[in-house]
Amino acid sequence: MTPEGNMAPQPSWWSRNWKWAVPVGCLGIVASCMCFGAIAVFTGFTAAKKNPAAVNAVAIATSDSEVQATLGTPIQEGSDWQTSVQYINGQSSARFGIPLQGSKAAGLLHVEATKSAEDWTYQVLQVEVPGQPPIDLMDKVGGGTRRELAPPTPDAPPPTPEDGPKDEEGKPDLNL
Repeated sequence: MTPEGNMAPQPSWWSRNWKWAVPVGCLGIVASCMCFGAIAVFTGFTAAKKNPAAVNAVAIATSDSEVQATLGTPIQEGSDWQTSVQYINGQSSARFGIPLQGSKAAGLLHVEATKSAEDWTYQVLQVEVPGQPPIDLMDKVGGGTRRELAPPTPDAPPPTPEDGPKDEEGKPDLNL
């Protein structure tokens, strides 16, 4: 109060606190965006690692005797995956570059697969090791150019043309 008894107007909250409120607000927005981005990346990476095409491809590669002889055992996945998964008009397509590390060498598992309905089929499934020819694993997942994505089972019968893709009349498509 002033000596005359008049009260001086008190400044508003904003005018008293803007010097710290602005930087804290901006940092809060930036931190929120960074947290959201980290959560999105983590979720996408986790989803890619759980993709059935990738899981089965890693299982096939790590159980293959030629890959084991080349890379050495035990074989472990690296964390620096290269992934691309798309979903267009009911069909999914996936491409993976999965680093593999064994006791003797390191390699890269290349996977290209598509999914129609519930079935994944591979177009590419091979392990590349620097200085050596690629190890093709397509024969480990069935017959034909496009092969069903399933780990090999010892007592499964060999695939027949009837198991593969069909033409528009429902007959086996032999023009792969």
